[in-house]
Amino acid sequence: MKSLSAALPLASALIATLFLVGCATTTAGSGTTGKAVCTVLQPVRWSAADTDETIRQVKANNAAGKVVCGWR
Repeated sequence: MKSLSAALPLASALIATLFLVGCATTTAGSGTTGKAVCTVLQPVRWSAADTDETIRQVKANNAAGKVVCGWR
């Protein structure tokens, strides 16, 4: 039991480190990296059959596309 209690602080430190690594943030870099997605993505259209929530999400997606990709 003594070896288990000796290993507990090390194990706790390793687990805490893994949680902290999972919280790391990333950046897009120079700005041109983010624009590469504009060659693939296009504005989304909705139909009358779509729900209000779907239309809200489409409008939010398209608003982001206007900012990032210059969609009209």
